[in-house]
Order: sequence, then structure tokens, then C-alpha cells
Amino acid sequence: MPSLADRFCPNVHDVAITAAAYDPWSGVLATADKSGLVAIQRAGEVTPGHTFTPGAEGVGVTGALGLIRGGSLLAVGDDEGTIGVYRTDNGEAVFQERREGGRGRVRAMRGVAVSPEGGRVATIAVDGLLRIWDIANGRREVAWQGFGGATVDFDGHGQRVLCLDAQGQPRLVDLISHQGLPMDRLQMPADRAVFSLDGTLVIAAGPSGLSLLRLVDGRLVASFAARGGSGMLGVVQRPDGQQVGAVSTRSVHIFSMPALEPVESVRHGAPDPSGAAWWGQEGIRVGGSDGLPHGGEEAAAGPVTVVGGFGDTRLAGHGDRVVVWQGNHRGRTIEVGAAIRETLVDRDGRYVLVLPERGAMRLFDAKTGQSVFDAGAETAGARGVAVGGNVVAAMLPNGGVRWWDLGRNRAWELLWPTEMALSHGGTWLGLVTPRGAVKIVEPGTGRDAVPDPRPAADVPIRLLTFVNRRPDLLVLDAENILAHYDLSKSARDGHPADARDVLQFGAAPDRIWGITGGQFAAVRIPDGATSTMMFVDIHKQVVVGEVAGAHRFAEVDAENGLVLEPARSGALLEREMNGVERRVLRSLPGGQWVAFGARGILDASEAAGGALGG
Repeated sequence: MPSLADRFCPNVHDVAITAAAYDPWSGVLATADKSGLVAIQRAGEVTPGHTFTPGAEGVGVTGALGLIRGGSLLAVGDDEGTIGVYRTDNGEAVFQERREGGRGRVRAMRGVAVSPEGGRVATIAVDGLLRIWDIANGRREVAWQGFGGATVDFDGHGQRVLCLDAQGQPRLVDLISHQGLPMDRLQMPADRAVFSLDGTLVIAAGPSGLSLLRLVDGRLVASFAARGGSGMLGVVQRPDGQQVGAVSTRSVHIFSMPALEPVESVRHGAPDPSGAAWWGQEGIRVGGSDGLPHGGEEAAAGPVTVVGGFGDTRLAGHGDRVVVWQGNHRGRTIEVGAAIRETLVDRDGRYVLVLPERGAMRLFDAKTGQSVFDAGAETAGARGVAVGGNVVAAMLPNGGVRWWDLGRNRAWELLWPTEMALSHGGTWLGLVTPRGAVKIVEPGTGRDAVPDPRPAADVPIRLLTFVNRRPDLLVLDAENILAHYDLSKSARDGHPADARDVLQFGAAPDRIWGITGGQFAAVRIPDGATSTMMFVDIHKQVVVGEVAGAHRFAEVDAENGLVLEPARSGALLEREMNGVERRVLRSLPGGQWVAFGARGILDASEAAGGALGG
């Protein structure tokens, strides 16, 4: 069953776009990514009408896409050496030779082409082997060694093949005589060579620059040297053939044809481009590592890698930045400057706490995005962090707990705790002793807040959490038994609270939450690359909800019990306790955004329709 996150999705690729082919005569576009997914978009389609994975699961396609003139056939070569030719209207294979494993990886495809009459397919592999097959009978016609580069191309009659030798020099081979035709030697070796759209020139590009050779006599007629070592990752041609673009890591450098005079350079905005690019009727597009095509607009936020939230506030961590959502509206983007491991918001929505993969724990103002507190280098690599009221706390990487009361401008540190939990209002700090017992202190003084709770058994406590807006504590021991403490009498009369066992789990949870109201608890149980979220009725001592196959680092909103997890294409997905998908918050290219549920769009930025292709 399709996920709610598949709706209002601006792209079909969830990982880096690594190959692209565009046919200007038909308007057919094909793209592929590093997972091996191929998408075909025909003229008139807003989004790709057909997607498929031609090779083994998870085997990428790196540059090896080629469309026949007219767009009816697509050649695909993958990173394990499988080559196939497919119909673009339905994805049906008309030719395929499969390879896999170590034997295939030495023949990983880097360039493919289909002859204009559809009778042959040519490939160039990483081992320098140039091969040509007869598509109809599947017979391999040639297998020549000693070639290189990342492209192969047929001329307009399908009688000659253009390739590169191991030294980066273009080679034009007659397929009847198997003889090479004369071409001038390039001063700037190339790794890509294609025919111009009118078939009169060879365009050769490499790290050092761009060159043009005349097809009729092989003479070099124009060249342009790249400056500053920017390099050229790919080449695109304007649909009318009047201009050519050289794609670099940041820009597309556009030249006139055939004079090869510089016209302009434009920033494409694609993060970490592989060189996969095309020049369609809408302009130049460059594939990025975020799975999106870019054309100079503001870059997309990128994939969501970590989430957090409380009440109306949601946090979506996109690489090195956190996007703050309030209700259905996207608010401030907080630039962290480092990849994010964990992000939290206090229950009043004032502060955003961030723990980077590398670097100190930091606190930001949720409305302005300004940094308000840096916890110092000792918190780098913290084993856990928390925020509540004016208090922030960290489990230090070398052991112990340090916390700060920002309202009083004071800090405390204890070396002995093995685990900690901060109440959501910041009034209590729960600590686990080296022997596995529980102590609760006042963060503002460091003194005991209540008498030490009495355990139900002599089993060490592993995890603990406070129930939101109630004087209740939940603990999980080394035998995976969840227990409940009512601390109201301890706070009022000074009597130690007694534990009441709730439920024992068959596998070890790594997180627990207490939900507002005191009726439900949630636990997260790791399961390989995913996790299972289980919800327990604390009083009835039964499981009342389960979400299997959730994201490995899914979170629970302790205010309402909603499951929060990263979703495809820059989104945060919410689920109910029973796993029903409730809402999606998605950042779009160009700084746009959309929030939607099962019944449709809840809110969106003014130009979101354009980012979605509408």
C-alpha cells in the first residue's frame, strides 16, 4: 500500500541522481540514481509516468543511460555490468544481458548508446572494454579493449561509433570496416565525447576544458580551457543545437555553437552533482545528491535524517540544518553547521536543542534561530541530551551528567549517574546510580527532590522517563520490565514511592516515553535497520498499539503520542499509535513547502505548486 509520504512528492529519486538522458526530438527524459531506480518522463507528463529497477536491488546506475533518437527506446547499464534496452512507454525489456557480483563490477557500465535505427546498443565499461550488440538477436558483434572515458555515441546513420581511448583522445570507428577515422589530437584530454545535435561536430569535454572537432575531416576547430581547475562533470546541448553547456560542481558554463564563445555561467544549485544533467524546454537541470533536479533555484533542504517534536512544534533535521514547523506552517531554518545526531524542542516551543554528530551540544531560539547557549566541547559525543523549562542536560561521553539552569546561570555535574531523564517542565532530574537505583533531584539546587523510589526487584534500571504534566516516573530494568511510580505522595508527604510492574518486553527497548495524561507509555525496540514502536496502557498493563517497520530513529511526541519519523523527499511523517499515517510535513525545492494529510493539503507556501510540477 502506498505511503502518505508518496503524495505531493516532487521527485521519484530518494538518493543521488547519477545518470540522465534527454531526447530533444521527442521530449522524453530518463533519469537514474545510485540505488538503480530508473524514471522515464514523456512529453506532457508532469512527473515520471514509469519507474523501474532493471538490475539487482541496490545496484546503481552511474552515467550509463542512452535514449534512441525519437525517445522510444532507452539503454541502461548498471554498476554490476548488466546492460538492457527498454521501451519507454512501458519499461518492457527488448534486450538484456545480466551480470552480477564481483564478475560484474569489473564491467560496471559508464556509457551506453542506441543506434538511431534501433538495431544496436553500444557500451563502455570501467575496464575499458567497448562492446556492441545486435539488439534483435542478442548477439555481441564486437568487444574491443583499450578504450576509456564515460561515453559512447552513434552517428546519425548508425554506421560509426564515437568513443575515447585510454589517453582521452576521441576515436571514430567505422562499423563496417572496423577502421578508425582520422581525428586531430586534443591538447586537453577528454572523458566525454558526443556528436552535436546536427551531426556535424564532435564535442569533447574533460577536466581541463572543452573542444570541438569537425566530423567531415576530424580537424580541431575550437577549444576552451577551464579556469581554476573547476573541471567539467558533464555536457548538455540546447534543444536547438545553438549552444552547449559544460557542467561543473557549482555552475553550468554556456558556450555558443560552433564558435565555442563563452555566453554565460549560471549557478545550478545542485548539491554534490555527479554530472547527470539535461537541457530541456524548461532550461538546464542538474541532478543533485538529494535526488532532485536543480536549475539555479534555492537548493532543497535535502533528506530528513532526524526528527523531533512536542505539541504543535515539529523539528526536521536536514543534514546540517533544522527546519522548525509550527502546526502546518514551516517556520525558521536553523543553520547548525554540522551533521545533526539528535534534536529536541522544549514543551513550550521556545528552545531547540541540537546535538551534532561532531561538536558541542547547542541551544537555539526556536523563533529567531539564534544560538543562545553552547554547552562546551565536553558535551561533544554526548550519550543523551534533554531540555525542559530553563534546564538543559547532557550525559557526558566519558560518564556522568552535566546540567545547566539557564535562568540562574548555574551549572552542576555528577560523575556517577549512568542514565538520566529530565521532566518536561524542568522541575525534576531523574538519575540512575551505578548500582541501578533511581534518585530524583531538583535541577536548580542539585538536592534530592523526593525520597529515593523503592524498586520492585533487585534488578538494575536501564532507562527512565517522566510522564508529561504528571508526577509519574516510568523505568525499564535490565530484564526489560517496565514499571511505574506515582511520585505525588513522595512530593507531598515525603514517603518513598513504590514501583508497580506494568509489562515485560521480549526484546530490549532503547527509548521510552510517558504520554500526557498518564494512561499510555511508548517504547522503541530496534529491529535491524528499522524499529518497532509499542504503546502500553499503564493501568490495564496491555499493549494497545504497535507500529512495525518504523524508521530506526523514530520519535514519539510525549504530548499526544504521535510517532514522528523521517520520510522520503525531505519530509517528516506522523503516525497514530495504531500506525495510521496522519500528516506529512515536506520541504520542497526553491524554499517552498507543503503540509498535507489523507484528505489533502492542509497548508502550503505560495509557490509550492511550481515546486511540485503543478
